[in-house]
Amino acid sequence: MKEYTAKQIKQLEKNPYVFKVTKHMIYYTAKFKEDFWVSYQAGNTPRKILEDFGFDLSIFRQKQIDSLVQHIKKQALAGEGFSEGANRKRRIPPKPTDIEELAAPQSIERMQNELLYLRQEVEFLKKIIIADNSRKKK
Repeated sequence: MKEYTAKQIKQLEKNPYVFKVTKHMIYYTAKFKEDFWVSYQAGNTPRKILEDFGFDLSIFRQKQIDSLVQHIKKQALAGEGFSEGANRKRRIPPKPTDIEELAAPQSIERMQNELLYLRQEVEFLKKIIIADNSRKKK
């Protein structure tokens, strides 16, 4: 398990998206997780997102980045909102269901990002199917 230096901890604590830092763990804010997920769905790479959000990429190993993506994806797909830090009770509420709330600009942007992400997934699945079918023909 990676241990963060005092300098790295201070640097991480200055980032507004960091909820808490220990020698071994970084706890992110619910806002970070939500913004990360929206950006990830729009097609940005995890490294680019972290860089855009003010993180020094030299602090992270690839395994940490992959794990971060999986945790955020799991929370997003669970439909219970994003947790803040390690406390499961502090959450950003799930996506709105009320008609007026769905018409809000933030909701429309979220739906557009989700639509882009789903289209990318469909295109990727098509490519996999085509590759598999061409492999079977040979």
